[in-house]
Amino acid sequence: MPRPARRRVRPPWRRPPRPEATASAFEWRRGGEFTVGAEDELMLVDDDGHLLGAAAASVLADLCAGRQPDGGVTGEIFVDQVELNTTVCQDGEDLAAALRGLRRWLTANGARPMAVGVHPDAPFGTAHMASSARYDWILTEMAGLFRTPTAALQIHVALPDTQTAMLAYRGLRNRLCLLRALSASSPFWHGQDSGLASARSAITRSYPRTTVPPALRSWEEYVTTSERIVTAAGIPDYTYVWWDLRPQPRLGTLEVRVMDTQTSLARVAGLAALIQGLVRHTVQAPDTVDLPDDVLAANDYRACRHGLDTAVVDTDGASRPLREVAVRTLAEARSALAPEGLDRPLDVVESMLVSPPEPDRQRQLYRQHGMPALLADLVTRTTNQDG
Repeated sequence: MPRPARRRVRPPWRRPPRPEATASAFEWRRGGEFTVGAEDELMLVDDDGHLLGAAAASVLADLCAGRQPDGGVTGEIFVDQVELNTTVCQDGEDLAAALRGLRRWLTANGARPMAVGVHPDAPFGTAHMASSARYDWILTEMAGLFRTPTAALQIHVALPDTQTAMLAYRGLRNRLCLLRALSASSPFWHGQDSGLASARSAITRSYPRTTVPPALRSWEEYVTTSERIVTAAGIPDYTYVWWDLRPQPRLGTLEVRVMDTQTSLARVAGLAALIQGLVRHTVQAPDTVDLPDDVLAANDYRACRHGLDTAVVDTDGASRPLREVAVRTLAEARSALAPEGLDRPLDVVESMLVSPPEPDRQRQLYRQHGMPALLADLVTRTTNQDG
């Protein structure tokens, strides 16, 4: 008599975390009125500016074992990376002040952080990974795609309801290439000039579901699209969909994920204010046009490749210099923030339009003094509390 077929059991480490119920997964938890928060990802490095690698595990364990500052400090999927989480902040200046306190706490507790989208000379294929139920599942799905740590600055803007969230989503989506260009700060990759303003964006594009956000015109369309992706990809829930811009129903926020992490906290304040102002503007004066997905992707790559020194397709279909688009966009944000006196951090963004871009600054330093000087400069500026 033939034996019954043996039922194949998936090893526990390959099982995804249990998905949330569909009804509750997309229930909008009311956020504040345009308040902001940040997730600031930083590299942990040694005295010479090189990634700590596996040694970072004990450093992070010591950090997490101590008394946590306001907001919080957590590990990430890369062992030699730490994430700083702010509390709810009223504006860009408050947000930068919160991160200043968190970075100060890191250094006071023996850590040496570096804010850069991709570590400039991390060797290929030496990423050290953390373990958790969620991370183990992600690592299994990613196979060999994780080759080097990347770090982002993620800004959340709190919104009261789904209708407001989608108005803001549509408006920010059309302007993401500008945020990519302004924040680009990772020209080096594995010790070589990548030729890009943001090598981080090129790396993360290789990850599944890490894409430009699709054109969506309603909350129902967002839910339908997300459910379709969850089913097709076999993922636990919407939190495994990593668009450059995404609603976060459980937080009541819209999350901007497109930006490289920043050494300068003044620039963090400016970028947060720009996002906060654009959300307010696009809610008050909604966009009537959604850039097609393929156009949005082309705009994004041009910003990834050239930073601000390129042209993009504007919402009217015309090709314009990105700096010209930036001037208009900055004015939109300032008009939304100025009545409440929240526009001062935008002065930094205005100066970014005329000062040398961060990738050029890093390249010049590397040409003149070499990689050790570049690494030292990144660490110094990250830990400069007035930066």
